Amino acid sequence: MTGRPMRTRGPLSRPAPARRRPRRSRLARFLRAGAVTGRLPAFLLAIGLSVLLAGFLFSADFTVRSVVVQGNALAYADSIVAASGALGQPLFRLDTEAVARRVAAHPAVASADVRAEFPDRVVVRLRERAPILVWQAGEQAVLVDRWGWAIASGYDPALPRVVQTEGERPRVGSQLPPALVQAVLAVHERLAERLTLVEYAPRLGLTVYLTEGRAVVLGDSDRLLLKLNVLEAALSLPDRWTRLDLREPERPYYQ
Repeated sequence: MTGRPMRTRGPLSRPAPARRRPRRSRLARFLRAGAVTGRLPAFLLAIGLSVLLAGFLFSADFTVRSVVVQGNALAYADSIVAASGALGQPLFRLDTEAVARRVAAHPAVASADVRAEFPDRVVVRLRERAPILVWQAGEQAVLVDRWGWAIASGYDPALPRVVQTEGERPRVGSQLPPALVQAVLAVHERLAERLTLVEYAPRLGLTVYLTEGRAVVLGDSDRLLLKLNVLEAALSLPDRWTRLDLREPERPYYQ
């Protein structure tokens, strides 16, 4: 009886590993998927538009070439333009709030509104400080606001005036003691038409001259109301005094 020949098996061996496909990079997968779905053209278009927009915004064609100043009566326009620092800056990158802060630092300016206008202009609208006093030293005079700031050079005959006879002269941008400024205003209001001149010297303080040819030394602004009350009483006396010293109002001295 013949049968099939017996086959002997050799040692067991592992099957050959399957051939792995090379991995594609994420970028390659993204590009392939994007090309199929349409995202890739949109992505490239967005990049192109961004580049064009950046070129548009930072183009030399859109730099600030003019600064228009509005609302200025005391401040010179060229000084405001210089303080703004806006000329030559890219219009679309201009920080208008920073420009407003720089302009508001000008002695004559209380606040400023700034806006950029296409294609190359900046408009600065000012609100200036209000002068209430003329402070004169020699041939120079400055306008002073209620807080004592010397805001501009100039003279206004409609405002009360102080003549400084010695000491350092106030400069535009410097500050006088606010209490001293308020004292001068109070003297002008109280004495009105009897007053011909107010002088100031650091050594004596305030000295006022009256229409009768009399001089009154008030000193500093301390106890000013009491000093003015004593002056009013002295003016009612029959004595024809010519000079009254009220630096110590409890012990007035006159001659």
